[in-house]
Amino acid sequence: MRVFQLPCPFLRLAQVATVALAVALPSTPARAQVPTLAGTWTASPLTVSWQLGDWGKACGPAPSGGGEPGGSVNITQSGNELTVTGVGRTYTTGECWERYPGIQRISHSASARSFQNVCKTSAADPRQAKLVTTISATDARINFDETGQYQFVIEGQNCTASVRRTRSYSLVSRAGAAPSVTPSAASAPDSPPPRAARDCSGTGLPERLEVRPSRKLMRPGESFEFRASVLDARGCPLPVTPTWRVIAGTNLLNVTAPGKVTANPNASESQATLEVTLGDRSVRVEVEIASKERYDALLEARGLDESGESKEAAVLRVASESMGGREVVARDDVPGRKRWFVGIAGACALLLGLLGLLLVRRSRRAPEALVPETPSRPQATTLDIVGVKACPTCREEFPGEAEFCPNDGNRLVVQATLGTGPGGAVCPVCGRGFNPGTQICPEHGEELVPASAFVPPKRLQTLFITRTICPVCGTQYTSETRFCGECGAGVVPVN
Repeated sequence: MRVFQLPCPFLRLAQVATVALAVALPSTPARAQVPTLAGTWTASPLTVSWQLGDWGKACGPAPSGGGEPGGSVNITQSGNELTVTGVGRTYTTGECWERYPGIQRISHSASARSFQNVCKTSAADPRQAKLVTTISATDARINFDETGQYQFVIEGQNCTASVRRTRSYSLVSRAGAAPSVTPSAASAPDSPPPRAARDCSGTGLPERLEVRPSRKLMRPGESFEFRASVLDARGCPLPVTPTWRVIAGTNLLNVTAPGKVTANPNASESQATLEVTLGDRSVRVEVEIASKERYDALLEARGLDESGESKEAAVLRVASESMGGREVVARDDVPGRKRWFVGIAGACALLLGLLGLLLVRRSRRAPEALVPETPSRPQATTLDIVGVKACPTCREEFPGEAEFCPNDGNRLVVQATLGTGPGGAVCPVCGRGFNPGTQICPEHGEELVPASAFVPPKRLQTLFITRTICPVCGTQYTSETRFCGECGAGVVPVN
């Protein structure tokens, strides 16, 4: 075999060019490596939530429980796979969490920060089960989520159930990393002070209602419990339970407890609507009934997770108008033009109030200067004027300690600020009053009518309904009172 060799001048020239090229080109920085997930972590308690579908007596005891306590765990990493050791078990990202008899992994995917496993029983197994395990991670947090679906038949009885398991891991120390040192106040004088913990020792009035999920896919005969939270302005939870009712599809769905619904076993594929009410405000969530054959296909078509839930929550917010305003509730998906309308109406009410205040002051200067002070006609003091409040809608006067009008629920203002202009108007549907300048009810979209023209509906007076109560703050009133004087919410009868 002939070996071709370059002449010495050409060989030397090639060597020189290589060295010159290496010197001329800047060195490329090494690609930033993704931090390892190996190290010591803290695992939160394993939360398990069961939902039953068809489950008769032949199915045996209903499944429940399965949760585990949290604690310290050690995670090792081999390639893209993780091994978690601690809290009584060793678990890898290449398997499903539940070790169901006869179940096998049918698919697996893994990357640096994402893992997924799908496990199922064989088609010949009379106990059909399917598990989907999803793990997502950042450099300092790992989220674990597993959903399971179970279906089998015993003595002609169809037995179905679903489960969801969740857990999170928080990094304590990364393998190979130096222990972190907390800087002292002297070494970091400009560092911001730590955020104070939320103080929920004294809670306020309800300001926000969250219902999760906003949309749920169910099979006929299944039961599901929505998660509702009532929060105050600081985000502190309140021990208030909203009311639930079916307003569309009453033959498809039954409310068996606050937040818990059960689909009719004979229900056909259709939709139902639930209304969740807090005081006199409400928000809606949707429930879609799907057949067992089309359930999996509709999950993907509707963009829902494995348990048939949407990621979004239905939210009910409470805000206050700028002057003497009532509380206005708005859902997160309200169109922007309605928010603009409420803002413009509030600004108009503020301008009218300021104009009326100026007119009142000008009209009082001349008469007070002409009328001499006599023992039979004492001059009005500032305390007398400030101590009386009036409703901007019906102009009825109330003591200074009152906050809301019991007739129309509008917020009371100092009488001196009303002036002599026209009063406000009320909604013909709910009877709630608004300040002058507002023409449309922001909740029902109805055109407002003058307060004098509104005739409240007569309540059925019986021997068993003699008093009313505020569903928000719990204050009780007589049966004639329509709105709470403490928080402005609509009152309900006390049976």
